Amino acid sequence: MPSATVKLDDNEAELMPERALFLRSARALVVADLHVGKSESYRRFGVPSADGIDEETLERLGRAAMRAGAKVIVVVGDLTHHADGIGEAEMERFARFRERIMLPIRLVEGNHDRGARSLPPEWMVDRVGARFALGGLRFEHEPPAAAAANWTISGHLHPMLSVARGARSVEAPAFVVDRARKCVVLPAFSKFTRGVRFDARDGCELHAIVEGTVVGPIGGEA
Repeated sequence: MPSATVKLDDNEAELMPERALFLRSARALVVADLHVGKSESYRRFGVPSADGIDEETLERLGRAAMRAGAKVIVVVGDLTHHADGIGEAEMERFARFRERIMLPIRLVEGNHDRGARSLPPEWMVDRVGARFALGGLRFEHEPPAAAAANWTISGHLHPMLSVARGARSVEAPAFVVDRARKCVVLPAFSKFTRGVRFDARDGCELHAIVEGTVVGPIGGEA
């Protein structure tokens, strides 16, 4: 599965088609916006929703961690969607995932996580607050408004890019590497999300995920 590599100062990061970023020096798999329990939350509010979304999300997360050879998983916000979405089925499903994938999980809290005051102990998730640092990088759910000394890895915006496919265009999830602000915005790991469309501009390059391949960079020249 073709990936792309970007340099973040002294750190080398692999942009993976599974919608994850892998920091090679720290051996950390970084993802954002899993929104576990979102479909169940929708159904509880009377909104029809497809089955199997969480199963696919967790299966893909496990595959990405194993393929990368990760030693830790960092979730940059919104592991869950809503406190009401964590029912018995969701608790058991994630607990089974943890039986297969025993890596440490660090959760940087996002806006949706704050609604869930505690997570099931069987999930073995370490909530590290609103900010986290690892390998000289910062992790915050919402992208910073201005550049800092170190690179920041964020989520929250669910970036998308319009990509031409023959006579039509498709909306593809994308990594945003904003060199002007020293920030990487990850695509939503969950496929059950709406996104914000980004356009390439000076100092900001995009890498789209199209048919299992990370393509780019698109734009970014200063």
